[in-house]
Amino acid sequence: MKKNMLAIVILAATLINLTLSAVLIFTVIPKAKRTDALIEKIVAAVELETESGIGKDYGEIALVDQDEYTFKDKNMNLKATGDNVSIAQVSITITLNKKHDDYAAVQPLIASKENKIVAEVSKVLSGYTSAEVALYTEDINKDVLKKIQEIFQSECVIEATLNVLAATN
Repeated sequence: MKKNMLAIVILAATLINLTLSAVLIFTVIPKAKRTDALIEKIVAAVELETESGIGKDYGEIALVDQDEYTFKDKNMNLKATGDNVSIAQVSITITLNKKHDDYAAVQPLIASKENKIVAEVSKVLSGYTSAEVALYTEDINKDVLKKIQEIFQSECVIEATLNVLAATN
């Protein structure tokens, strides 16, 4: 009698286990898959944003594969504060990726497009006061990079760095 009772308890425990496993398989796992798919979509959207070339980490490009051009000592107007007109002396450094498909087309144009590049940088800087230039350096560099990439219609330009040497009122 005791063996039959024990067998019935084991059978009941097995059936309960089987029932709970079925519930788990048919309810919890599909919801987990949907959650996983949603997370993958969010990650893909974030990666698309970082792959636009703006704010992207280009540390994976070796220094030998980078080519830099510097336009020194360009005078540019800054946003006026009250009655004070501000002028900044700026050096612009543009970095190109030598392994990019467009490098052969973009590289020879850098020197000939100097005036256009300086004009675009000047437009960006004209929206900032001398105090804001120091505070928003990273944002300014991102905006300048975007404008230069638009000039050349290429992401071969991987970085634009402004070095504000002096700002006077």
